[in-house]
Amino acid sequence: MSNWRASYDALSEIIRRGAYVNLILNKLSDEDRSFVTQVVNGTLENYFEIDSIIKATSSKPPQQAIRVLLMQAIYALRYMNEPAYAIVNESVNLTADIGKEALKGYVNAVLKRVSEEKYELPDFDEPRYEEIKYKMPLWLINVIKESYPDNYDEILYVEKRHEVHVRLAQSVRAANFEEKVGNFEKTKTGYYVSITPYIKRLFNTGKLTYQSYTSTLAVDVIGPVKNKEVLDVCAAPGGKSVYLADKGAIVTACDIYPHKIALMKTYADRMNVTLKYFQNDATEFKQDWSKSFDVVLVDAPCSGLGVITKRRDIIFKKSMKDIKELTVTQARMLDVSALYVKRGGILIYSTCTILKMENNEIVSNFLKKHPTYYLDYEEQFLPSSDGTDGFYIAKIIRKA
Repeated sequence: MSNWRASYDALSEIIRRGAYVNLILNKLSDEDRSFVTQVVNGTLENYFEIDSIIKATSSKPPQQAIRVLLMQAIYALRYMNEPAYAIVNESVNLTADIGKEALKGYVNAVLKRVSEEKYELPDFDEPRYEEIKYKMPLWLINVIKESYPDNYDEILYVEKRHEVHVRLAQSVRAANFEEKVGNFEKTKTGYYVSITPYIKRLFNTGKLTYQSYTSTLAVDVIGPVKNKEVLDVCAAPGGKSVYLADKGAIVTACDIYPHKIALMKTYADRMNVTLKYFQNDATEFKQDWSKSFDVVLVDAPCSGLGVITKRRDIIFKKSMKDIKELTVTQARMLDVSALYVKRGGILIYSTCTILKMENNEIVSNFLKKHPTYYLDYEEQFLPSSDGTDGFYIAKIIRKA
C-alpha cells in the first residue's frame, strides 16, 4: 500500500480544508489514481459509520490530523481486501511520517480494537443510526424528510450508479457509436456507458463529453435553438453552453471567476464549438443586455444535494444557514436574468438540488412578482439508482 500517504493527503485536503473531491482526484498521477480514489470515495461515503467507530474506540477525540489517518485506516479495515496487520502497520508508520511520532501507540491501540471489532455501533432508535444508514448528516435527513414525507427513504437510500452518462457531439453518428461501444443504455440525449479506452479516446478528441442526463434535459426542454441568441449567466463548467452551441445556438457564457471562464474555454475547444465569454456577476443588472436574448439560462448556484451520491464532500461544506443564504442569491439571479429576455423569449431556471426552498418556491415567488411571465414546464427529478440526479428544471415564458 505505497499510496497510503497520497490517500491521506487527499482526504486531509477534503475533510480538513474543504477542498473539492473532483479537483483533488484530478491532480493524481495514474500510478496513485485507482487506490487513492477508492480510499477517498469509500471513506467519505462511510464517513458517519467511521466517525462512530472512532468515538467508540477512543477515550478522547483525536487531533484532526490523526482523525483523518484513523478514518482511512478504518475504511480499509472494514471494506478493503488487505490484511489487517498491513493496514495497521502502514497507519502507524504514517503517524510518524506526518510528524506525530508520539501518537504511534495511540493509533496502534485504536486500530487494534477496530480490527478485533471491539466496539458497538448506534442502535436503530438512536439519531446517529440514521446518519450511518443514509450516509448523511441528521439535519439534512430531517430537511429531506420534511420535503418528501412519503418517499424520503427511497431518496436517501439511493445507490450510486457506476456507469457514466455521455453525450455525443452532433457530428457523431449514433449508429456508428452504438456498433463500436458494445454495452450501453440509451437515453433521450445520450448513453450510460462504462469508461473504456474507446470512450476516453472519443472524449479526448471531442467526439463526446461526460454530462449528466438531467443536465442535458435542461437544454433539450428549450426546444429548437439554431441561430438563437442564448445567455448562460452561470455557465461554468460549461456543459450546457457547449451543448447549446453544438445545437447551433449563439451562446454568451458567463461566470464571475476568470479561472472558471478559462475552464469553459478548454471545454469548448475540446468539443470544437465556439462560445462568447463574459466575466459577469449574475446578481448585478447589465443594461446592455436588456431584452436582448431569445433564451436566458439560470443554472443557479445551489446546495448540490441532488448529486450527493457523486459528491460526498458536499456534506462538509453545507449547512441550513448556507442554503438559506443561497436562496437569496438564487432569487436575485432569476429577477435580474428575467430583464435580459426578449418578449416571447424563454427563461430557464435549473439547479442540482431537491430542496423545494431552492426550486419550486423560488420560481413560485418569481411568478408572483413578474406577471409578464408564465410557467410553461416544471419538473423535479429525484435521485435514482438508474443514474438520474436530483435536478430541477423550470421553463418560464415571457409574454409577447
